[in-house]
Amino acid sequence: MNSHFLEEIEKSRVATTNSIAIEKKKLSEQYFTPAKVSLVMANMFTARTDIELSVLDPCCGVGNLSAAVLDRAEREKENISLTLIEKDAYLIDIAKNNFREIQNVYFCEGDFFEHAETLKKFDRIIINPPYSKISSKSDFAKKCFRALGYKEANLYSAFISYGLKLLSTEGELVAIIPRSFCNGPSFREFRKRILEDFHVQEIYLFESRAVFCDSNVLQELLILKIVRQGDGRVKISHEKKSGEVNTRYTTNDKVFFSADFQKFIHIPMAVGDDELLEKMSRFNHTMLSIGLRASTGKVVDFRCGNWLRTTKTKETSHLLYQDNVKPNHYITFDRTSNDKSGYIAVCDDSLPVLIPNRNYILVRRISFKESQTRIVAGPLLSNSYTDSYIGIENHLNYIWGEKTELTQNICIALFAYISTRTIDLYIRRFSGHTQINATDLNSIPIPGVEKLETFGRLHSKFKIEEIVKKAEDAFFPDKL
Repeated sequence: MNSHFLEEIEKSRVATTNSIAIEKKKLSEQYFTPAKVSLVMANMFTARTDIELSVLDPCCGVGNLSAAVLDRAEREKENISLTLIEKDAYLIDIAKNNFREIQNVYFCEGDFFEHAETLKKFDRIIINPPYSKISSKSDFAKKCFRALGYKEANLYSAFISYGLKLLSTEGELVAIIPRSFCNGPSFREFRKRILEDFHVQEIYLFESRAVFCDSNVLQELLILKIVRQGDGRVKISHEKKSGEVNTRYTTNDKVFFSADFQKFIHIPMAVGDDELLEKMSRFNHTMLSIGLRASTGKVVDFRCGNWLRTTKTKETSHLLYQDNVKPNHYITFDRTSNDKSGYIAVCDDSLPVLIPNRNYILVRRISFKESQTRIVAGPLLSNSYTDSYIGIENHLNYIWGEKTELTQNICIALFAYISTRTIDLYIRRFSGHTQINATDLNSIPIPGVEKLETFGRLHSKFKIEEIVKKAEDAFFPDKL
């Protein structure tokens, strides 16, 4: 292979990037991979010299990823064959010209998704997929559902999902992908497929968001290496803006929590993240797994206006807002704003938005600036009010007993647990957004029912701020 091959491909990428109209690039949000990133991706593959490796580049553009794979193969003395697929006639002509002197390279002009069902299995797949949302009502969305068994939200996850179907027994897939996929709710089924049927062997992150600066792509990206067979370890590399790369190894259970139905991916980066994830990985339950659930308050002011009241009568019940939830306090029923209705009518029509008198934990969905912790919660005990029903406004979440009774002891213990400093750090580092949604609460690893019941029984007589401090010591000791 010509020693200047990579340089020529990079020149081709830059020239093509500059010549293609912005509108054309944005049609599918496809941006070509810079040479430096291409080499990082190619070098993530395991070297094999004992067999001929079949390699697929399913959205090849001008061929820069495949060029990096060829360069790697030459250095490692690997024998490979390349299949490049591109649906854009202009781009594939450039790719063909770039590879005109290379043997064992096969081109396919067309849509990868149209050819996927007839393609053979591949030992190596390398992808920088287009980033574009998939309309849920489109024919393509229906095609993905038939092929995969779940809905895909974006072209990039669809490319990777289809690619995984084409991996050989010892196959490896390397893809560049937005970091938002790690906890975005739209990608839960995508994450589930990866984590349950495959193994994430390596994660490579960039501190700089300007990886594709010449294409004006500024979102946070990472590179994933996915294999069929893993050893339970994950290699995590973090490239700083200076170019220095820090690498560490951790275990699956520190990055992917088995009980998490959202299948969030937690990537330790900052100092203390490893210790934090080690603490959180001690707990194999979530609220859902022990029969509890966090839900969003059902009362929306503008929809329930006919039932809202400003005075308490026999026909009304309390309506609780975010102002009723104060840090380190039981729920108060004080009206803190004259602009809000403190009560709601109890009638046949309003019952669907009310909840019965039981024990609950109320959690603000939005933290106020003065809040020291991201989660601001308070226990609402059934013996603290006489109403048969109560209203919870939509800016609050409430934790309740769906299949397991939320006893007073469990209520107090779980409140204290989610109010600890450790949980605050966990939410700040790995939730991905500032609001606290019911989904976030349902995904937090928590102790089992017996541990919660015991803690609540032993500490329910203490002042509430003392209970939170004792929860930190009890559930997150420095040493087990």
